[in-house]
Amino acid sequence: MNRFFLLASISIIATSPLLAAPDLDQAAADACKCLKAPYAEISKAVASVKRAQQSGDMSKLMEVQSQMVTILQSSSRCFQALSSRYPDIDKSDELKKQVAEKIEKMCPAPVMGN
Repeated sequence: MNRFFLLASISIIATSPLLAAPDLDQAAADACKCLKAPYAEISKAVASVKRAQQSGDMSKLMEVQSQMVTILQSSSRCFQALSSRYPDIDKSDELKKQVAEKIEKMCPAPVMGN
């Protein structure tokens, strides 16, 4: 009986890092949720800036800037919650890099160009 208990304990200890591995796909999906609103606002902001430049109404630029600050604060809170939810990823530059690559594929940043 003691031998069985010892083998079972070793088996659990040996596999526990595998069981506790962070789900990088889920972390990337959660990050995409955090980015949804900022990305939508960025697209709107780019269009507003182009219109302001064409019309010469630079007061619109200040309005867009104010809106972007609010959106960025909101997404910052979302990402802070993610670092609490995924502490192993938050502590590892390599895991952060892997998640960033997944994010780029799942929800690429909007195009800022012309």
